Amino acid sequence: MMKCTRRSFNSHISEDPYFKSKYLSGVRSGLLHISSFGSKNLFCNPFGDSSSSRHHDFLDITTRILGSCSGLLLLFIDGLCVANPLTKRYRFLNYSKSMFLSRVDRWGILNFDLPSEKMNRLGLAVDQITQRFKVVCMNETETSDPDETMYQFEILTGDSCWRLSATTITCSASVLIMDKKPVYFDGSVHWLRKDGSILSFNPETEQARLIPIKFPLELCAVANKFLFSATEKELAFISATEDLINVYALENALIDPKWALVKQIKNGVSENKKIRYWNVAAYDGKYLVLWEMYKDIYNGVVHGYDLRANKWGVLGSVPSWCDCSHSFYNFTPSPFSSTIELNKKVDVRMITTVRDDYNVRMITMVRDDKHISTLKKIMKLTDEISPCAKSRWH
Repeated sequence: MMKCTRRSFNSHISEDPYFKSKYLSGVRSGLLHISSFGSKNLFCNPFGDSSSSRHHDFLDITTRILGSCSGLLLLFIDGLCVANPLTKRYRFLNYSKSMFLSRVDRWGILNFDLPSEKMNRLGLAVDQITQRFKVVCMNETETSDPDETMYQFEILTGDSCWRLSATTITCSASVLIMDKKPVYFDGSVHWLRKDGSILSFNPETEQARLIPIKFPLELCAVANKFLFSATEKELAFISATEDLINVYALENALIDPKWALVKQIKNGVSENKKIRYWNVAAYDGKYLVLWEMYKDIYNGVVHGYDLRANKWGVLGSVPSWCDCSHSFYNFTPSPFSSTIELNKKVDVRMITTVRDDYNVRMITMVRDDKHISTLKKIMKLTDEISPCAKSRWH
């Protein structure tokens, strides 16, 4: 609203780096996690908040988080939806015109045609200049040569228009790692392949390339847990054992790509415990997150390592029924992303009316459908990540 008032206000809010840095200095990041196959149980753990195990809500519709980028969430709530939890704005995306996502069954009913094991083909991108979003759907196709794979890309812009990119890339055959979600960095969406190479696509320039890189040697030596992620400055790779966690950064991506070791962290959170399962959950350059499930304890634990303070802490918990298919997403609230394209807004307040009828007081609540009420709960839950940002925006 202020940007529409005067040209100088618009320039100050949109372009002045001091304004953004001052605003974002009060914005905290956090962690959202939910079952990879969809669930009605959503968890939120603000970084640096030891009481964050309380942040949990039961949603009205089974939901999946497919991506998080620049304060926006890509959700699947009986269909695709992009939402900015801070501004309370959202948009459900029409996928009927998508070549890769829509399918009409024999009864003439339109269905979302992307199996759960292939949801990692969808990537969310937010242009850092225009602050507009795009959704990229990647499709892999066999070629006449069994040793090669061809990749195609379909782009959804904010006006719900799907367009098949003329760009394709054919390279040596290798499947995507199923449980590794795509990562957005420096204008491009990146997918990690099983041979260690990285597929990259820029939805603005529509340039695609394969980064021919191998996994770090340490990963091949022992049965490591690993994570593919990104910080503000670099693509990152985390390789973890029960004793040590290695943090790598991608160097010379255009000429001679290699993983450079930038930090080693002692893994002290899994000592002397009967662990059923553990893995690296998230990394953003400031926090490293591990989660563990135990054999004889009801709930698992989410641990956070603060790289600035060089110490471990407990961020929250996960219920005992969670298995290894649990997805974690870094999330930082932002008012700047795609406020024009997200043209609908929900009111997270409960609206009530009070009426006296024959001296009997009756309270009637205005009810939304389950899709909107699910969005409300997600937005209210993410408010806990950065109360300072919430107070500035509302």
